[in-house]
Amino acid sequence: MILETDIGPISLGFMNDALICEFGRHRMNREPTKKLAKQLESYFNGKVIQTFDAALPTCTPFTQKCWKACRSIPYGKTISYKELATLAGSSKAYRTAGQAMRNNPMAILTPCHRVLSSSGKLHGYAGETALKSKELKRKQFLIELEQRTIRA
Repeated sequence: MILETDIGPISLGFMNDALICEFGRHRMNREPTKKLAKQLESYFNGKVIQTFDAALPTCTPFTQKCWKACRSIPYGKTISYKELATLAGSSKAYRTAGQAMRNNPMAILTPCHRVLSSSGKLHGYAGETALKSKELKRKQFLIELEQRTIRA
């Protein structure tokens, strides 16, 4: 399924039995559940979605903890990579937590856009750190979408 959004197309579906939610147009082996597709569409229409109907993919134990901790960040709120590492059980592993977010195959579903640098500034999204990159513009858009929604 390709969802057209204000920040570009998002591919949602299964690739080799793994659920993927990524920016761009990607060929998927099969479609997502109707419930998940509707949740993602609702999200982009400004509805608060606290938790998406999607299991975490298989990965290393610490990455799993980071992704789970990331999903616990409240809608419209942000935390630092160090805070994420602490939530995942290792406050000194903030760079590893950053790599877990970089390798997140389920953008928005595991809301890595809610994780910022310790200064509170945008820093990295989908592996890109250039301030004027389309990736950081997406991260800013998602944060602002959520903050507008909770203020409304």
